[in-house]
Amino acid sequence: GAAGVVLKRERQGERERGREAMVLGRLLARAGCELLRRRPLAGDAQAPLVSAAAAASFGAIGAFGLRAGVGAAPRLLATSAAPAADFPFPELSEPMKLNNIGDNPGARKKRKRVGRGIGSGHGKTCGRGHKGQKSRSGGKPRLGFEGGQTPMRLRLPRRGFNNPFRRQYQWLNLYRLDEWIKQGRIDPSKLITMKTLRDTGAVSSKILDGVKVLGGGHEVFDHKIALEVSSCSELARQAIEKAGGQVHLVYYNKLGLKALHKPHRFDVTPFPARPPPKLRPYFEYVGRLPAPDTPINDTA
Repeated sequence: GAAGVVLKRERQGERERGREAMVLGRLLARAGCELLRRRPLAGDAQAPLVSAAAAASFGAIGAFGLRAGVGAAPRLLATSAAPAADFPFPELSEPMKLNNIGDNPGARKKRKRVGRGIGSGHGKTCGRGHKGQKSRSGGKPRLGFEGGQTPMRLRLPRRGFNNPFRRQYQWLNLYRLDEWIKQGRIDPSKLITMKTLRDTGAVSSKILDGVKVLGGGHEVFDHKIALEVSSCSELARQAIEKAGGQVHLVYYNKLGLKALHKPHRFDVTPFPARPPPKLRPYFEYVGRLPAPDTPINDTA
């Protein structure tokens, strides 16, 4: 009746508590064995502290074993005094070797093998089901397809435009030109062209549309030079002319720049091109080919 059910539940509770006590007793016994295994050498100042800790741990293990009625803790306690060769937990004392190291559980995942029979669970249709777009090889829509509705790339408005007359210049400040002249890399008595700047390393070798001179360092620039570049700021022009020099803005198209910088690649030097009508206000002269040696004012 009801008394039998209550008695049965009490017995189940006692069994569960006994199992928990057994697990805890084993953990405490293992901790005590580890303390004994790591006992210090004779004469160590820490020896009394470790011995006291080991004694306290084993006292707790013995008391727990007596209270829980579990024989595992006393057995482990009895074997803890055995020599190191008979240590009951070899996994704690075994040194690391090539044959006992490996990945953590779950570090390597087995690949899914499909089409290997019904018993595998992934045979025949290989987990793709019957028919339909997803069961076909390469059955994916194109990139950006949204099921037939207007895709995002068409719903968003267009902004800005591409300027067909845009020109990308390499920048050259006056302080760098002044440093190159002082180091002797550039001769100020000769005409300085974009080929001279490129060959001496004053600008990068990847010149897209030309070189633009900027006014950085105009306070200390005092060299009288003759310069031919694609563009020049007003501050840089004033500094060069104040020192007695001159600047000319010359136009080269892509082919003309290549013939200026790499004349050895041309069997016949191309004819210099004139700037487009919209760009003519920004240039003073048509660039000369091959690379000139004298300023424009001296050629007549």
